[in-house]
Amino acid sequence: MTGAGAPSGRRTLWLGVALLASLLAAQWVSGEDGTADLEQVKEEATPRKQAPTAEIRSSSENARENELLRLDRLERRKFSTQAGDIFRAQSWAPPPPPQSEAEKNQPPPPPPLQFKYLGKIIEGEETQVFLALAERNYIVKPGEKINSQYRLDEVNDHAIIVTYLPLNAKQMLATAPVGEIR
Repeated sequence: MTGAGAPSGRRTLWLGVALLASLLAAQWVSGEDGTADLEQVKEEATPRKQAPTAEIRSSSENARENELLRLDRLERRKFSTQAGDIFRAQSWAPPPPPQSEAEKNQPPPPPPLQFKYLGKIIEGEETQVFLALAERNYIVKPGEKINSQYRLDEVNDHAIIVTYLPLNAKQMLATAPVGEIR
C-alpha cells in the first residue's frame, strides 16, 4: 500500500512547492509587502489632527528653495490667441482662391449628364436617338422631354444638345464619329 500512495504524495508535494513558488514570485513582482496594506488601513482609521496654524516661511527659505529649483530657467507656456480651434480638420492642400462677386452670383451648374449614347436612327427627315440612363432606355426625338428634367434640342453627327429644364442650361453629349467603334 505504501507503493501506491507514494506517487500521489510526491505529486501533492510538488504541486504545493509549485504553488508556494508562484505565490512568492507574484508577491515579489508586485513589489509590495503584505504588512504595508495593514499599516495604511490603520493610519486611515485614526483621525488626523489638523495643524492649529499654517506655518509661514521666511523669505530666506523661499530664496533658498528657488535656488534649488532654478525657477528662472523654466519657461512659461505661451498660448497663442491665433491658435483657434485646435481640433479642426487640417489639410496640406492650399486653401481655395477667393471667389469674385460675379462667381458668387452665378446660378449653380447643372448636374453632369448621366446619359449614355447608344445610337440613332434617321428615317427621312426624322431622327430618333437611343439613350440609356441607369437601367432605363429612352428613344427620343428633338423637342421631346426626358423624365421632365431634360429636353432634347438638337442632334448632329458629333454631339447631342440637351437642355436641363430646372436651370434652363444647355449641355452637350458627345457622340462617336461614324466608323469609330465604342
